[in-house]
Amino acid sequence: MTWIIAFFTLAGYNFSFWILVGILRFLFERLPQKRKRGRPPKPITPNEVAAIIPAHNEEMIIRRTIRALLKVLPKKNIYVASDYSTDKTVPIARSKGVNVLDVKPNLGKARALVYTMKHYKLLTRYKAMIINDADVEIDKDFLKKALPLFRDKEVAAVAPHGVTRWRNYRPWQTLFIAYRIRLWRVIQIGMRFGQTWKFTNVTFIVPGSLPLYRTSVLKKLEIDAPNLIIEDFNMTFELRKKKLGVVAYKPSVFGVHQDPYSLKDYIKQVKRWELGFWQTVKRNGIWPSMFWIATGSFIIELSFFAAFLLFVPFLLIWFALNSFQPLDVPLVSARLTIIDVAIGLFVMDYLMTVIAAIFEKKPILLLYGFGFIFLRYIDAFLHLYTLPLAFVTKSTGTWTSPKRK
Repeated sequence: MTWIIAFFTLAGYNFSFWILVGILRFLFERLPQKRKRGRPPKPITPNEVAAIIPAHNEEMIIRRTIRALLKVLPKKNIYVASDYSTDKTVPIARSKGVNVLDVKPNLGKARALVYTMKHYKLLTRYKAMIINDADVEIDKDFLKKALPLFRDKEVAAVAPHGVTRWRNYRPWQTLFIAYRIRLWRVIQIGMRFGQTWKFTNVTFIVPGSLPLYRTSVLKKLEIDAPNLIIEDFNMTFELRKKKLGVVAYKPSVFGVHQDPYSLKDYIKQVKRWELGFWQTVKRNGIWPSMFWIATGSFIIELSFFAAFLLFVPFLLIWFALNSFQPLDVPLVSARLTIIDVAIGLFVMDYLMTVIAAIFEKKPILLLYGFGFIFLRYIDAFLHLYTLPLAFVTKSTGTWTSPKRK
């Protein structure tokens, strides 16, 4: 059927491939594994791990973030990099007994991180480091489950699993939260799980919300690379380009974070992510590797789908002017019907919501799922809109946190 072909052509081949790889990984890791010969490497202990919290005006949530970290690390291992906060972020953090550096003037997240690392000499004093965004509450078993992954000497970093906080939102705000829950389920289980298998390991992002890096690797990364609006994409690309190791990922290694719950903050954050991604691609270029085969196919597929999605309103007008008779649409179908569009786009989009609702055990997603296509339209626009901006925009990295609860 045309709508099946259209769906997989526009949005499904790359995604479906990584779902299949993820299923293979899931089955493989449940088979008995052979133990490696020789003495296993000495494990990294929690006392050898530091956590650094970049923060800018986070008085609403910094207390909760530190409280969660104190269940994982001692006070002396926790550092707050307050990037010119003008609220009560600094006194609240100091009241918790952790190390606080009040950075002035405003440097931006990446430069504030580097400044704090150098000030406290963190990369020489510790073997591993968590970069804990101020809106993320780390799980109490994070290190218990993450540190054993470093027994493999090839593991350079552990990518966190993101869980969206779900509470105290109004119906309109919940639309954005519900969409993010579905998005993270699709990206993390649908793609990242397969892309971080030891036989593939081509993921293009170690999320900057709660990554755990070897400090020996951080020393070789340009965390505060100039003119980039965000740092996590570039850190991952450099890790790949310099062949510093692989990225490990387990869904049980997670943190709970706050997502934007207003249209203004949502657009602002997605724009930052998309621009940061394109800036990173421009800065690092393309090099022969499995990493770029996977990343390149993802970019092509996502860009093609974004272009088609932006064309859909005009396509619907075209259908209306043609009395809803089949259309000959180049590169799509020689006989495209309105039913093909409805099923191939809207129904398939809603099917992902159904799957996410089942896995997340949140039936309410089925209600909000009817509005997700409009947020995907915003995502598509920002994805293509920020591409040319990457060639003309130079960013200082300065930031303004979204509204918090």
